[in-house]
This record gives sequence, structure tokens and C-alpha cells, in this order.
Amino acid sequence: VNVNDRRTRMMVFGIIAVILVAPSYGRQGRFTLRELYPQEKIEQVLVERGRWRPWPKCGERRAWESLPQEVRTDLIAGGQEYLGYQWPALPAMLFLEFARNGNRSRYEREHFARRSALTALVIAECVEGRGRFLDDIANGVWVLCEESFWGVPAHIGAQKAGSGLPDCEEPIVDLFAAETSESLAWTSYLLGEPLDTVSPLIRKRIALEIDRRILTPCLERDFGWMGFRGGRVNNWNPR
Repeated sequence: VNVNDRRTRMMVFGIIAVILVAPSYGRQGRFTLRELYPQEKIEQVLVERGRWRPWPKCGERRAWESLPQEVRTDLIAGGQEYLGYQWPALPAMLFLEFARNGNRSRYEREHFARRSALTALVIAECVEGRGRFLDDIANGVWVLCEESFWGVPAHIGAQKAGSGLPDCEEPIVDLFAAETSESLAWTSYLLGEPLDTVSPLIRKRIALEIDRRILTPCLERDFGWMGFRGGRVNNWNPR
């Protein structure tokens, strides 16, 4: 086994977490991960990457074209709204509004608008399958990868630097950072080969950013909301 391989390390990390880190039910009054997910169960659930097929990819046209026509029309129309989309800016002063006056909604409006646009474009391309949405999808992927922080200003206080601008040297895995990585991972999975026709560096960039912002921090750090030291888990955990 090559433990230097990122996927292998993630699998090993997951097994170790299940077996070792959870407190016992008797001490804490709740079941442990080890009791709920013993090693033999994890081994049955885990599959090789090449056999992981949770959803038809864009190139598997029969599946996507089997959708009812009215559904296809609606999903394609949703993506068409974002053709030539001007991706909203997320300047430093907009991010700082939460620290300065407690306003989180103006930043979040633009933050979530970017993600909604990308989702609509990806689904539309999968349904239509003609490459019409790929350039805008590439723009969306690049915009998200260029963000300093995938979370929102109200969560930045978890960094050692406290509230303010994000410290790019200390990525934290909050709820929305996890959701952003999920969206980009689905984009790479569903549209891998077509995206490569735009540039092979797009998927490479997705993998790089997910690694440094999500996977490595989860492997190397113990965030309080992960529950590894007996604390209560919450919805900030990646899923």
C-alpha cells in the first residue's frame, strides 16, 4: 500500500478514526464510531475509486437523455440563465463587513450566487451534453478556486487570527468550505473528460484546492466540531 497516496491516506485516516478516536458509550452515554462502524463494516462499504459510480457521468448519455423531456427542458433553461455570467466580486471590504458591523448577508448573497450558478451550469451541461456550458463552468470553477476562503465571514473567527480577513495559511473546514469542495468534486466527477477539452489544468486545480483546504487540514488537525476528543459533533463536519 502506498501511504503517500492521498486517497490511501484518507482511507487509512477514516479507519483509524473509526477504531481509535471516539470515546466509549459507557463513559459518554452515546455510541462510539467504533461501535457503529466496526472495521469489517468499513471494509464492506469502501470501494475502489474506479468502481465508485454514484451517478451517471455526463458522457453516459442514455441515462441523462432518459429524463422526462419537461424536466430536461427546465434544467437546461436553468443553465442558460448563466451563459456569459458575470461572476460576482467578493472584495476584501465586503468580507470585512461582518467584523466591522455584523452584516453577513451582503457577502453571503454573492458567495452563494456563485455556487448556485455553477450548479445550474453543471446540471444543464450534463442534461444537454453538447459542450455549450463548458466555458462558463470553467470560469465558475476558476472563480471558486481563486477565493481566499471557501467559508463565510461569520465563521472566520475559528482561525487563530480571529475575525477579519481570512488567513490563507490556516484553512479551516467549516460547513460551507466543505460544501464548496463537494460542489467542485461533483463537477470534476460528472464533467471530467469534457472539462479536460477546455484545459487539463481545471481538474488539476480542483484536486489541488480540495487537498490543501479540506483533506490535509482534516488529516492533520483536530477541529473541535469533529468530536474526536469527546466534544459534540455538528453540521460543520464534511459530508
